Amino acid sequence: MKDEMKKSLALKVKSLREAESLTQEQLADKCDVSWRTISNLERGLVVPDLCMLIKISKIFNVSLDAMLEINVDDNKSRSRLEREQFLIEKIKRANDKILDYLLDQLILLFKYFN
Repeated sequence: MKDEMKKSLALKVKSLREAESLTQEQLADKCDVSWRTISNLERGLVVPDLCMLIKISKIFNVSLDAMLEINVDDNKSRSRLEREQFLIEKIKRANDKILDYLLDQLILLFKYFN
């Protein structure tokens, strides 16, 4: 697996875990692996097998397509990618009222700062 693919998957798993306020240990328990495995996965050091990918996708109610989506921009820092992914996951989980409020606020922000 290419490095950028590993990095993208690592960021996805970490952001999904953090969005659900799970620790690495809690996710590891749900996946029947050690917390070190989750840590190594989130750092892009290991690639999960298909069974583990399926478990993770079910835990977070995310399709495998979404788990494996590769949207890595080499010009963006890891920190930037992490923040973007964190926001995306929070927005996906927002109810309609919060989503409408966020949209209004974003429109105002972009209008003011652009």
